[in-house]
Parts: sequence; structure tokens; C-alpha cells
Amino acid sequence: EVLLFEMAGAYDTEQQRMIDIIKCITFREARDAGATFINRQWIADKIHCTTRFVSEWWEKSYDQCIADYSNAGPKL
Repeated sequence: EVLLFEMAGAYDTEQQRMIDIIKCITFREARDAGATFINRQWIADKIHCTTRFVSEWWEKSYDQCIADYSNAGPKL
């Protein structure tokens, strides 16, 4: 397993980080569709991360998220 640590929180695995990134994007899409109560702080509270993490990822597309992950992941 690859261990990854963030300043305000720790991820057990790179896979969990990816899941949280996808959640950020999904919650932002729900907000855009009319769920006006959703904001960066609400998302950060729900996925137990920093608002900085949410701000970095929530405006990206799923494709960009996957591309960034693929470029940063371990090389085989």
C-alpha cells in the first residue's frame, strides 16, 4: 500500500485520496444542480479533509482528476 499524508489529515491509501477527490467533484455538481447549501466547508466536513483540499479539486473534471492521478502515481 502507498501511504500518503496531508498537512491537516492523513490518507491511508492513494485510493482513498482518489475517492475523496471524486466526492469533491460530485458534491460540486450537486451544488451546481441546485443544492445551494453545499459549499467548500460543507464538503470538507463531509469527507473529513481541509477546505484547501476541496478548493484544489472541486472545480476539476473527472477526466482531469484521473489524468492528474495517473501522472502522479507510481511508475511500473
